[in-house]
Amino acid sequence: MALDATVGSPNANSYITVSEANQYFTNRAFSDGWDEVEDQPALLITASKQLDWYATWKGNKATSEQSMDWPRKNVVDKSGTLIPSDIIPTAVKEAVAELALSSFDGDRTADDDLAGLAMVQASTLKVQTDGGGSTSTAKKTIPDKIWKILTGLVIRSGGVVRLMRA
Repeated sequence: MALDATVGSPNANSYITVSEANQYFTNRAFSDGWDEVEDQPALLITASKQLDWYATWKGNKATSEQSMDWPRKNVVDKSGTLIPSDIIPTAVKEAVAELALSSFDGDRTADDDLAGLAMVQASTLKVQTDGGGSTSTAKKTIPDKIWKILTGLVIRSGGVVRLMRA
């Protein structure tokens, strides 16, 4: 499938073009690997879809015909500025680029191989997982840095909320 980043299109499948991602990474340190990626469009499409799967965006879709969650209407960014309902905010494009880059080391959409296991023991060899708690070393589907980029645009992420009793 070809990448389509046409804003508001019923056929759109990405929030950012390869050209826009290339420009973003030209000005970003520690992004050397991006130039060697063979299927940049697939990474950008997957990253865009992941954001739509896991984010609960503020506002409403601009039209009922659009395939992606953006553009949106009635959304104010973190500085209090109303975002026009015919654009994809820069923060969303940057989040897609960053998520695509962070996918180099493996499929972030895949289930954790150790999910559901607390400990495995064979004779004297014992492997204990971290349990996926707040100190987990497992890769998050959407890294925290992506949620920080999207501050003000999302109501909540698709993550876990921990409640503590006072």
